[in-house]
Formats: sequence, C-alpha cells, structure tokens
Amino acid sequence: MKHIVSYSGGIGSAITAELVCNAFGRDNVILLFADTLVEDEDLYRFNEDIIKLLGCEFIRISDGRTPWQVFNDVKFIGNSRIDPCSKILKIDLIKHWVRNHWHYDTSTLWVGIDASESHRLPPIVKNNLPWRYRSILIDHDIWVTPKLKLDWCTERGIELPKLYKLGFSHDNCGGFCVKAGLGQFKLLWETLPEVYLTNEAEEQAAIANNPNLRPFLQKTINGVKYYITMKEYRETYLQSITEEEALEFGGCGCAL
Repeated sequence: MKHIVSYSGGIGSAITAELVCNAFGRDNVILLFADTLVEDEDLYRFNEDIIKLLGCEFIRISDGRTPWQVFNDVKFIGNSRIDPCSKILKIDLIKHWVRNHWHYDTSTLWVGIDASESHRLPPIVKNNLPWRYRSILIDHDIWVTPKLKLDWCTERGIELPKLYKLGFSHDNCGGFCVKAGLGQFKLLWETLPEVYLTNEAEEQAAIANNPNLRPFLQKTINGVKYYITMKEYRETYLQSITEEEALEFGGCGCAL
C-alpha cells in the first residue's frame, strides 16, 4: 500500500507527513506537492528541511500557471466561495497525478485537515470514492495551533516558515489568497507590501482586460456589502477597517 500525502508546504501537512511515515514506514510514503508558482521562497526551504527530516519520496507537480493566469483563462476571479485556482492548480492536478500513477486498491491519500475541521473530511471521503481519503490529524485528535506549529519546528530543529512568523495562518501562495478576508490583506500590506502590490497589479490588469470580472474582496459599507479591488482597499479603506474585519483571515485548505 502506498500512502500519498497531499502536501502543501505548511506545517499541518508536514505533521501529517511525519505521522504517516511513522505509522507506515517512509519507504511507503510519497509527499505530493502541487506548486502554484507564487509560493514564498521560504516555503521551498521548509520543503527541503522536511525531505531531510523524513527521508521519504517527494514529488513536485505543477500545472504551469499561476492563480492569476487561471483567473484570466477561466474569465473569473476566484473568491471565498468559488476558487478555480484551488480546483485547477491543486485539487484536479493532484487527482489527475494520483489516478495516472496508482490504483485505489493500492493507495491511500492523506490530507492535512486537523481535528478542528473534522466536519470537512466526510464530504471529501464521499466525493472521492472508491479512492480512500483519510486524515491522521483527526485520527489522533490533533489541533494544529500556532503554539504546536512553533513547538513542532523547534523540537525538530527546523526554522518556522516565514509566513507563520509574520502572523499568517497558512504558508501558501506567498501570503495571498482570494479566499481570505480583509484582515489577512491588511497583514499582507503591512508585512509584504511587494507581494500585495504585485497581486494588486495582476487584479487591475485582469479587470482592464475583461471589465466584466468582479473583484474578490468584500467590504460592508452602511450595511451594504460591496466588492472592492485591492487598490481600492489599500487607498481608501485599509486604515479604517473595523475590529471584526481585522479578524477576517480565512483562506487556503486548497489541496482538498
């Protein structure tokens, strides 16, 4: 039986990978990493550290496009409800690779959902039958808290990925995610302004090429919800968001 970990480059999937290696032997484990091509450079360093730590097979796959290239191709900018970037660059890509290399009788897929999100697992299991999808974090009732992330890295002599140090809840897409909220984009501007401006320019170019495209950020003004661009948010609303909006992070879980 081959055990394939849907590996994102974050600590949740790294802990998953370690537990699966411990349970089934590293020779029976593959870490399957779908690269969106917009990852923070420190994610690749973390990947190398995990490969050295576990000694199991590591496979990188990529569609060849970035999220913004996908949005332009499908003529839709992803948002918190519909995310073609996740579907095309992660979910479908991983499924395609697994189905072309393994059979459901000889493989099990492991996802990095922890015990706090156990409700997400049943539909994944049901929608992918007869393929077996499991979460070893749920099996062990593990909650991947910020303290656990730091402690896990410290105990193994691995440096905490940069995005976690900066306050992000995930380590994907360089801190950008169309599924995230106003709080995360405030953090992105304050900590990685060059990443913010790069994605802002991508959004402006996409809308200029197709005026029918709708931005993904949402801002409630006088009780009415509006979609605003990253440029509008930065120039008009960034310094006046509410305490509730400052807690709007969300995002990711996109390999699921």
